[in-house]
Amino acid sequence: MKTLIDALAAVVRRAPWVVIVVTLAITAFLGYQNQNFQPAEDQNEAFAPEAPELAAAERIDELFGDESITSPMQVVIKGGDVITADGLAAVQAVTETMLSGSLSEFLVEATPEQPSSVSFLSPVLAAVEAGAPPPTTDEEVKALYREGLDALPPEQAGFIEQLLPTEVDASGASSPSGLVITFYTGAASNDEFTEYAEASSDAAREIRGIPMPPGLTAEPFSFELLFEGDDEFQAEIGRLFATAAFIILFVLSLVFLMRPRSGRDTVLRAVGIVGMLLALVVLIIPGLALVLPDLFPDSFQDLETGPVLGIAALVYLVIFVLWVFLSPRALRRTTANAFLTMLTILVAITWMNGYGGLRFGSASPMAQILPILLIGLGVDYAIHMNSRYQEELASGASVDRGVMTAIRTVGIALVLATITTAVGFLTNVTNEIPALREFGELAAFGIVTSFLLMLTFVPAIRELLDRRGERRETLDRAALQAGGDRALPRLIGRAAALPLRAAVVVVIVSIVLAVVGAFGVTRLEAKFSIVDFVPTTSPVRGTFETLLEDFGGGFGETTQILVEGDVATPEAYNAMVQTTANLGDTENVLTFGDMPVVESPVSLVTSLSIPDTPSFDPGVAALAAEAGISAEDPTVAPGADVAALYDAASAARPDIAATVLGDGGSYEAALFTIQTQAGEAGATQLREDLAVDMVPLASAGVDATATSDEIIGDVIIITLRDSQVSSLLITLAAALLLLVVNFWVTSRRPMLGVITTVPVILVVLLSFTLMVAFGIAFGPVTATISALAIGIGIPYMIHITHRYLEDRARHPSDGEAIGKTLVHTGGALAGSALTTIAGFGILVISTTIPFRQFGFVTAYTIGLALLAAVLILPSYLVLWDRWHRRRGEDPVDREAVEAALRSGVGS
Repeated sequence: MKTLIDALAAVVRRAPWVVIVVTLAITAFLGYQNQNFQPAEDQNEAFAPEAPELAAAERIDELFGDESITSPMQVVIKGGDVITADGLAAVQAVTETMLSGSLSEFLVEATPEQPSSVSFLSPVLAAVEAGAPPPTTDEEVKALYREGLDALPPEQAGFIEQLLPTEVDASGASSPSGLVITFYTGAASNDEFTEYAEASSDAAREIRGIPMPPGLTAEPFSFELLFEGDDEFQAEIGRLFATAAFIILFVLSLVFLMRPRSGRDTVLRAVGIVGMLLALVVLIIPGLALVLPDLFPDSFQDLETGPVLGIAALVYLVIFVLWVFLSPRALRRTTANAFLTMLTILVAITWMNGYGGLRFGSASPMAQILPILLIGLGVDYAIHMNSRYQEELASGASVDRGVMTAIRTVGIALVLATITTAVGFLTNVTNEIPALREFGELAAFGIVTSFLLMLTFVPAIRELLDRRGERRETLDRAALQAGGDRALPRLIGRAAALPLRAAVVVVIVSIVLAVVGAFGVTRLEAKFSIVDFVPTTSPVRGTFETLLEDFGGGFGETTQILVEGDVATPEAYNAMVQTTANLGDTENVLTFGDMPVVESPVSLVTSLSIPDTPSFDPGVAALAAEAGISAEDPTVAPGADVAALYDAASAARPDIAATVLGDGGSYEAALFTIQTQAGEAGATQLREDLAVDMVPLASAGVDATATSDEIIGDVIIITLRDSQVSSLLITLAAALLLLVVNFWVTSRRPMLGVITTVPVILVVLLSFTLMVAFGIAFGPVTATISALAIGIGIPYMIHITHRYLEDRARHPSDGEAIGKTLVHTGGALAGSALTTIAGFGILVISTTIPFRQFGFVTAYTIGLALLAAVLILPSYLVLWDRWHRRRGEDPVDREAVEAALRSGVGS
């Protein structure tokens, strides 16, 4: 480790220009590769573990193709009583628009069993089609509704009743809202999705534009519409991250502020701070207006991102130009340090994304979170390096000596933090979720990249600039005070009183908090909802929430059961009959009367062989009777020729047969398509219930797997949760082992490795516990919090422990050592933490819930890491120090520390 740091320091001192040129060349090459590292077209694949539910979905597409796809468009009509003449006019206008509008070419073929469109007033429309006079008054509409509903078979009447809100009694012929549903074939492939999504958006605009009777509204919904605002979403994310960059640049400017040398410097500094604050207000207002619309005029929500960012950039540019040319010693250095840090972080992100383009080709959703981690670490590395370097210059060291000392002292802590953090992330490379494997490898690469750049590129540029100032005698050492006399370091330094006076109390409190945190983690709910990624300002989101609250989720959910094996045996057929019967009383399976709404080989044969059905076929009926099927008993007799029955059914209705038996005629697979209403919240229970329903299929010797988008999402979140728990434990164990080994080898104090790791565990536990307290679920975005807590927490702790050993070798008492450590390293940590918190706290004004939660949780997690580093860890170190002294031992190996310091300044 020391050899690596010495080599980096030597290269920077002897060949800074080479370092800069090589860095720029690599940046140019990897920057070109960035164009390949774009989000994957199918983001779900990144979270797809090796699960039977995902395999079943792929098999269904392979065996049944386009024929198994349907996509309903649902329209909520509401506004007073809708079972009225006005409600009927609204239903007729909406139905006509849906049947003849932009989506008309995608309409499913109407059959007696399934019309293309159905509504809550279908009994009225059916009565009119049968010859009843068109109703003109509310009373006539209600009368026809009651008569038509009573005349329907129980299963059809049950379906119509489900088109009204769940709390409404249909027999009362009055309802505040109702559904109109039209069925479309949907997008059969990714290539067709764009065309279908555009047609869905056009159809939604057509529906919203229908002149409605006074007081009534028509609100369309389909899952394709959830993505129609994707451009606005991307624009918002771009604005928020740009705002975060401006905030970080502002806070870095405050952290790097030099002591003013004149009244003019003081005025320039004040004007610059006020100007940047005003620019940030301009940036933040549009986001606040979206989240808090009642507090701002509507015009604020319509502010375009480009001009707003342009104004902020211009203000910043003017301020920095004034600082550079009117304050050449103090504020010019502030500007250079802030921009150099931001530039280096950008280079590190470029290297990571370029590597990602070469290694993976496309980016998973989790990879898009990694720049935040690199910004947090990059700011941390830069502030520590800069603080130590300026500390050395202010004490009278030469530029070369200051750079060497900074690299060789802070560098040891940085390389230790880099190794432990990178190895921890690399534990994800064996994860069964592809997104996590990519996340772990890229995180490790990015962390190592940040470390190398901050210890080579930044010192090389700083060395060249300061050598020039040193030669010209313009290097203002008085303004380069290490920071001990500034407000933030002084404040953090005062925290030394806590570990010195109440270390035992702090340790006891930390243990209690750990117990509370461990209990809180057990209460953490795992949840994933695609709707969370829809802006809260979207009208489509509001319509979907109405469907969930009033209509039990509506009718957009389809669950399928893939049956594979010889499905043409009597045993398999009867098992499918029994499974169908089992579905009838399964929660969240839609029913017509007592019968489940399901398409299957059984429903196909039944509809063709029973005389009362519109699709009755005498040939199929004869074969069904020969096989033993009757109205009282739908099962076949032992030895029945089921294949012949399937052949006849396929000849009579090839379109439907293709959706349940496929086109091949080999009868090696069958498909159940079930209408369900479990939603994302009930997917786990539905999956368990269907597993019980499918037991007869397993007994018959065929394989059966239930799958749907909601079930797959549930499998993904459970796998993600379990894998993150294992990865978290492995990461903490790896960090603990590496730190124990390091401190044993370098200081003969392996216990320091444990002491340094324990506060990080506490931070992770408390981060998740606060998620429980604030009602934030564990999902794909918040799952990265543990990685952030470790990735930022471990370096924070290492900085404190490493600097304490150094200061303890210099000072005779633990009090002086911990005080100096918190003033210098603690102050730098506080600046780093506040920079990252301020930058990414801006995400709390996002209109998308996951990013809002991510910004909030990231902010308080970094805050917890800072508190643990400056309050809890120092208490552990003080108790450790006193324990060794009571045993008559010197807590640190002074000769080793002093030798390291001498090597740092003597070259």
